[in-house]
Formats: sequence, structure tokens, C-alpha cells
Amino acid sequence: MYFRTRIISISLLTVSVVLAIVITLSWSRIMQVELNRLDARLCMEARRLIPRVDANGSPRYRPIANGSRPSDGQVVDELVNKLRVSSPNEIMIYLEAAETGVLRAPEGVDIEAIINTVSWPSAAPLTLADKSQPKAFCQVGSFEHEQKQWRSALLNVRDQRSFIGVDVAATTRELKSTLNETLIVIIPFSFLLSLMGSWVITSHTVRPINRLHRSMGMVTEKELSHRLPEHKEDKEFQRLIDAYNTMLDRLEDSFQQVSRFTADAAHELKTPLTVLRGKLEQAVLAENPSLLDLNAILDEVGHLSAITRKLLLLSQADSGSMALHLEAINMTDLLDELTSDMGLLSEELVQDCSIDRDLITPGDRVLLTQLLNNLLVNVMRYSLPEKGVTIHACEKAAIIEVVISNVCLPLSELVRSQLFERFYRGESAQTQGVSGSGLGLSLAREIARAHGGDLMLEPSAEDRVVMKLVLPSAK
Repeated sequence: MYFRTRIISISLLTVSVVLAIVITLSWSRIMQVELNRLDARLCMEARRLIPRVDANGSPRYRPIANGSRPSDGQVVDELVNKLRVSSPNEIMIYLEAAETGVLRAPEGVDIEAIINTVSWPSAAPLTLADKSQPKAFCQVGSFEHEQKQWRSALLNVRDQRSFIGVDVAATTRELKSTLNETLIVIIPFSFLLSLMGSWVITSHTVRPINRLHRSMGMVTEKELSHRLPEHKEDKEFQRLIDAYNTMLDRLEDSFQQVSRFTADAAHELKTPLTVLRGKLEQAVLAENPSLLDLNAILDEVGHLSAITRKLLLLSQADSGSMALHLEAINMTDLLDELTSDMGLLSEELVQDCSIDRDLITPGDRVLLTQLLNNLLVNVMRYSLPEKGVTIHACEKAAIIEVVISNVCLPLSELVRSQLFERFYRGESAQTQGVSGSGLGLSLAREIARAHGGDLMLEPSAEDRVVMKLVLPSAK
């Protein structure tokens, strides 16, 4: 189902439910008001049936102007008009008075029995215009007759009483007809407005989605720079557009990194392979193959093997599949061993070591050894020996911190921001005469992160590099 169709369907369904609820509640309220008015009218007409008594004790009849007693037909016709019914069969009249006897309508209905079966509420006094008349008490009730719902009023004045019943459906027939005529206009008009409104809403809603769809269609492996421009969209769609642009930024960075990584890896592997090929060709062309420089070949093979191993570990880190053989590693012993080896390899390097005892971390011994070895080899290659190197290791809040600081040639902010990029070896002034592949720091950071820690470059002076390694403690 299309989004537009779903929105329109939901809108029409919502309008239908709202209309149904409004009509139901409105009709219930209208009926309640109409019944209250009907009750008041029935009480008033029941009072009009009972004649007044003048000063001489003679009855005075209200329905006709000359004061004579009205006929039964006149009473019924007048009530038919006043109660807004279409037939005398839709009303009941009962009058019991000493002067007039009993008046009944319609014929054949035992009104007395109906009066006796109705559950009348307590009588309420009826206010009369003539204050000299005795108080009248009107009771209103409902009953069912011939499968119809009737509303009735019973009035008691002195020794007289009058009863009027009316078919409720007959009194509300005109009201229902008016409501039906109104609904015939309102319901189609409401659905038409709902259809138009939902169409406009969905058109505005799907506009940024269509823009996003067109933008996605323009993205290829050769064109990742296309971005959705920022428009005055709703916040929800603006977040979607921002997320899409951010995703493309990450994809473009990853794609460029992979392309650069592939090119750099090919370049780094090309050098030892070229050397090996040259040595072997010399041996093949030489008159005396015994002069083959096996040591040089072994060096190049070792270099090639080291690059391959680092590339494999970085590939595993990128895919999140770096295998760790966890055990409790004593970082104190490992640092002591590596710093001791560093002192043997570079006797000129001044060391300032402050390593706390019993620093235990869960980790892979081989990988952690390679991590620390990469850091210390980096220090040996690029630091100024006479300035020395500082190594501090301690435990803080269940975290082991290893801070390695050394003095080197001044490094710009650009160089510092790229130190952890793969195959990056800094500027020529720093790398002149120094061998390496530019993978050591990248691999060291990935190993630290695989152990739940991190390796970061701390802020420092231009001629100083401060590396901070954090690892979880096993204590």
C-alpha cells in the first residue's frame, strides 16, 4: 500500500469515527433537552385541561375564548397541534373532574390501567399564574404501549386530575427528519474536506521523501559527494536528512580510506617484492649463484611478513573479528621486560620509568606485547635520545593508564591529527632515514580498542609527543 493511500484511509476512518461520536453524543444531548421541554409542555397542557374556578365557583375553560366547555374533538385537535404530532392516535388524554366526568382519547385504551402501572417519581409543585388557585403537583414518567415509547404527565389539583401521554417518536419525528437532512449534506462535505486535506498533507509529507529518494538514486560508488541541501523541513524530516547526509559522509570517508589503504598497502608490499625479485634475478644471471645475499633476502621476507601480519590484524579489527585469547596479564612485568629490552637496543636513550606494581588486565599477551612494542619502537625511532623518554603506569578507578612521553622534532597540528592514519609516516623531516610502514600506531590503537580500552594522543608542546594508553583493570 502506498503511503498516500494509507494516510487518506486513516484520515477518512478518523473522520468517520469522530462524526459517529459527535452525532451520537449530540443526538443524546438533543434528545435529553427535547424530553425536558416535552415534560414541561405536558405538565402545562395537563394543567390547561383542568378548568379554573371563578369567584362564583363556576368552571372556566381555557381551550376556547368564550369560556364554554370545549368538545372532546377540540381538545384533541388542539393538543395534536401543540405537541406537534400528526395523528390523535399518537396522544392519550384522561381528565377526571367532578364537574366534567371522564374524558378519554383515544378510544379503547385503558388509561386508568396505564396510570396505575407507570412508575411515577415524586411529585414536584407546578407554578401557576393564578396565585389564588391551589397548588398543582405534576408527575412525569415513561411507559411502553404497543411497542412504542411514550412520555406522560399526571397532574393532581384538588379532587381533579389530568393525564396526557404522547408517543416520543412522533414528537421527535420532525427533529429526526431535520437531522437526517443536515447529515446528508454534512457527511459528504466532511469526507470531501478530509480527502482534500489528507491529500495536501501527504503531498507535503512525501515531498522530502521524494527528494531523499532522488538523491539516493544519484549516489554511486564513483559519486559519493552528493548531499541533500538543507530546506525548511519539519524537524522529523530534517533529522532524517541529517542522518542521511551523515551516513554518506561516513560512507565516503570509509570508501576513501579503503581506497587509500589499498593503494598504500600495494605500495608498501611492492618495495620488498621488488627487492626480492631483483636479488633472485641477480642470482639467476650470476655466474656464481653462491654469492646470493641470503641475509638481504631474509630481511626483505621478514619485512614483507611483518606488513602482511599487520594488515591481517587491521583487517580483523575493521570487521570486528580480532580473536583474543584472554588471560590475566601483569602489565607491570610486561612493561619492565619491554623497557629493559629498549634500554639494551638504545643505550643512549635516557629512560624515566615510574611503573606501579601488580597492574593486572584481562587481555591477549601476544597482542598486548605487540601494542606496547609498537609504542616503544616508535619512541626509539623518532625521539631525541639525549632528551629522554618518560613512562608512567598506574591504576585509577579500575582503569590502568600507561603514559609514554618523549621529545622529538616539532610536529605540526596537521601531522598530529594524522598520526593514527594507516601508512601515514609524517613529514619528510621526521621520517628521513627511518624505516617503517606507518601501520604501528594504527594497529596499536585497534588492539587497545579490541581490549575495551583506547590509545590517544594527549595535548602537549610541539616538540613533545604524549601517548596515553588506557586498559580495564582485572582487580
